[in-house]
Order: sequence, then C-alpha cells, then structure tokens
Amino acid sequence: MNPSDEEKLLQSTALQNANSVFLARQRAEQELIRTKEVLQARTDELVASLARMEETLQERDRARSDADEARRIAQEANEAKGRFLRMISHELRTPLGAIGGYAALIEEGIHGPLTDKQRESVARIRHNQQHLLGLVNELLDLARIESGRVSLNLERLLFQSVIESVRHMIEPQIAAKSQHLDVQSDDPDLVVRADRERVEQIVLNLLSNAVKFTGQGGTITISTTHSGDKVYLHVQDTGIGIPADKLEAVFESFVQIEPALSHTRGSGLGLAISRQLARAMHGDLTVESVLGTGSTFTLCLPRATDSTALT
Repeated sequence: MNPSDEEKLLQSTALQNANSVFLARQRAEQELIRTKEVLQARTDELVASLARMEETLQERDRARSDADEARRIAQEANEAKGRFLRMISHELRTPLGAIGGYAALIEEGIHGPLTDKQRESVARIRHNQQHLLGLVNELLDLARIESGRVSLNLERLLFQSVIESVRHMIEPQIAAKSQHLDVQSDDPDLVVRADRERVEQIVLNLLSNAVKFTGQGGTITISTTHSGDKVYLHVQDTGIGIPADKLEAVFESFVQIEPALSHTRGSGLGLAISRQLARAMHGDLTVESVLGTGSTFTLCLPRATDSTALT
C-alpha cells in the first residue's frame, strides 16, 4: 500500500471514529435531557404532594382549632345551664315549701273548718305542690350530676336489701292498680359496690315508671342475675311499651314517650338522671321493649369483691 492509500485509510478511519463519537455524544445528550425531564416531573410531583400535605395539615389544624372552640363553647353553655338550673331550683324550693306549709295549715282547719269542696281544692294544691317540688329536686340532681358535683358513697351493698327496701315503698302504688309484683333472684346474696341511696333512687324510679305505664291488673317483675364482675337488676312490665325509635331517647333529659301512648305525666328527667347515676357508679342502665307488650329496664352495677362490712 502506497503512502497515499494509507493516508486515505487513516482519514477514513478517523472520520468514522469522529462520527461514532458524535453519535454517542448526541445519544448521551438526548438521554441526559430525558433524565432531566423525568427528574423535573418527579420534582414537580413531589412539590405538589408537599403542597397538598401542607394544605391537609393546615385543614387539620383548623378543624382541631374549630373542635376545641366548639368544646369550649359547649362547656361554657353547659356550665351556664347548670348555674341556671341550680339558681332556678333554689329559688323555687322556698316558695313551693311555703305553699305546701300553708296548704297543710288550711287542711288542718287552722283558719276554720273546710267544706268538702274546699278540702278537695286544698288536696289538689298539695298534690301539685309535691309534683313541682319533685321536679325541682330532679333539676337540682341533674345540675349536680352534669357539673360533676354529685357525691357518691360507694360501699359493699347487698342487692336484695335494696330490692326489699324499695318494694315496701312501691307496694301502695301497685295495690292501687291491682297489679302483681313478682320478685325473682338467681342469687339472694349478690353484693354490689355502689351508693345505697342512689341505687334505691334508680330502682324506685324504674318501678314507679313500670307501675305508671302498666294498666290495671298488669304484672311487674324484678329479677337479678350476674355475669363475671357485673350484677344486673331487671325491671320488666306488661305495659304499653316504647317505640323502637325512642329506646335511646327516653334516657335524654326532658324526653317522654308520645303523649298518645300514655295519659300519665312526668318531668322526663327520671331516666336521664338514673342512667347518669348508674354510669357514675361504673355501671349502666339500658332498655329493651316491644310496643304494646311491655319493657325491661336493666341496671348494671359492678360486683363487690372486697371483704368490708355489708350495708
């Protein structure tokens, strides 16, 4: 090969190498551009995601702040309601007591003998005075419970003794309607840890309601059961029952069943107070009912396990 051919070959090889380098560089630049575009897209996605996260966090903070404000307003409203109930209740107790006192004096004939009509009118005055006084006492009870000021004396308590005590209180009402009271217990020695006065208050309220909403000659059953560390008292009646949509509502303050279902009256506070008292003693109060057949209210209380003296 002469020098001229060698020079041409070298030039051709150099040109091919240059083209290869150029193409490789061009491909590398294109790949770099694609990589930058991918990185930029991912960066944009990350920035957008961070922005959404920041917005979510801000919304959560706003929601938390709104919730805190709503709780504060609700607490202030509840405290104001409690103060109002306590004030009104105390203001009403004095004149109601005076009305009852004067009615009793008139009934005793201190201002002269009464005619039958006058005696009947005085009896109505005393009846309504007692009703209003009972309502005032319930309002005070509700105000104390909702403000956390209710005082409880938790002790070991023989459940059967409570039943017997309340039974004597309710028997005149049961006799007046020719009803039958049936007391059953799977264990007469059941002991709970509770406040005796408050348990009697709850059971008396349940029995009074049972008598009130059960017709002449109906049956009311008191029974006790236990399971594990819980003791249950059931008050079952054969009365008018409760509509399904009212089963929880009856435990709300001032709520009563439909007037068309009953001709009785009440404050609508007894069950609300009873449930709150039961829960304050680490128990509960629930109900099952079939409209037109009857209701069963169940008081649940913790079973006592210590060895302190019974009451």
